[in-house]
Amino acid sequence: MRRIWISIIFLFLFMTLHQADKYLISPLTSLIMKEFNISHTEMGAVFTLAIIVSAVFFIVWGYLYDRYSRRLLITVAGLIWGVTTWFSAIVRTFQQFMVARSFTGVDDASDSGIYSLVSDYIPPKSRGRIIGLLSTSAAIGTIFGTIAGYYIGYNMGWRTAFIITGTLGIVIAILVYLIVMETPRGSAEPELAGLLREDIYKFNKDVALNLLKRRSMFLLGLQGFFGVFPWQVITFWFFKYLVDERKFTPETATFTMILLLIFLTFGNILGGVIGDYLFKKYIRGRIVFSTIIAYLSALLIYLILIIPFSEVNLFIAGSAITALIIPMAGPNVSATVFDIAEPEVKTTARGILRIFENSGSALAPFMAGILADMYSLHYAIALICTVTWTLCGIFFTILSIVVKDDILRLRRKMAERAEELKKRVK
Repeated sequence: MRRIWISIIFLFLFMTLHQADKYLISPLTSLIMKEFNISHTEMGAVFTLAIIVSAVFFIVWGYLYDRYSRRLLITVAGLIWGVTTWFSAIVRTFQQFMVARSFTGVDDASDSGIYSLVSDYIPPKSRGRIIGLLSTSAAIGTIFGTIAGYYIGYNMGWRTAFIITGTLGIVIAILVYLIVMETPRGSAEPELAGLLREDIYKFNKDVALNLLKRRSMFLLGLQGFFGVFPWQVITFWFFKYLVDERKFTPETATFTMILLLIFLTFGNILGGVIGDYLFKKYIRGRIVFSTIIAYLSALLIYLILIIPFSEVNLFIAGSAITALIIPMAGPNVSATVFDIAEPEVKTTARGILRIFENSGSALAPFMAGILADMYSLHYAIALICTVTWTLCGIFFTILSIVVKDDILRLRRKMAERAEELKKRVK
């Protein structure tokens, strides 16, 4: 168990630094726009292109992770991260910058393999809290990215910030290869515990295709298509919204973002813990909880955005409460994917979910840029977040009705495999 936790810690560190690199661009947006003399729409296109590239590569990474060494592939992803970030730092024209940032989407699509590997360390009833813990890497990494982006970018230049995080990517990639533990696919499933001596369950095309026929997988994907819209808009544009429209100083905006990201961190962990507890009590518990969170998120984001600009403290307090609530569904969505997918297609299943997510969210930064140029960032953030989270609530409501059948189907299949393995031993 000690080796498992050491592996999880290093995977968490990898994800945190990767997230910092990914969202380092947010506080640097104004500097980059000024240097290249571009509009909100053009900058939004940069964000969107990277997301489109990610969507294309999710299925590629999914297949590779379900067939080959996940530790080795995570290392490769880290090396790609370092090289593409370096290229972003050395380009000299906006067109070159757009191409370089687009290629960062290749490694952005690699995180599904990390969740798949960890799901084979931890049994189903405890996965939510561990996934929640891993998910905090997004908030913590964004905190580091915000701090680095502001202090390094504004003092040493945005190119220096990219060079530093690119170098860190290569270093952590090597550490993952040296330290992280491989484990057979399916080894944490209760029925297969102690029965697997080697990695016998690998990618199966027929099983992967069957995933698409499951109502739960389709509904998870459908809510994912809309569910990441708000996250992309908030992540890429919220800092600029605070400075340009709420008239925060860069220092106050940075403090506010860090505060909100701390609350996001606790929200991820708390959401995973609550989801695990409800799942143990009620097989639909994770999704019922996620349904409530989706509707509540739409309401809260609307309420904080209508707070008058003069009410700074009320806005920050309301934003902190919202930041605690809105990430709670995330760990339960990921845990549910692993509750319905066979071990040999777990990464593919999460890759399918991420394709849905990125196919929709790829439009979000670009749409927000257009709406910001036409109206305001305030209007863009409010409209996109409230509408899409409400739609997620509707899809979660339907999912809560059908998910039980797919969870029980997987448990029956694992029991059948356990019997086959026992017969082989005899």
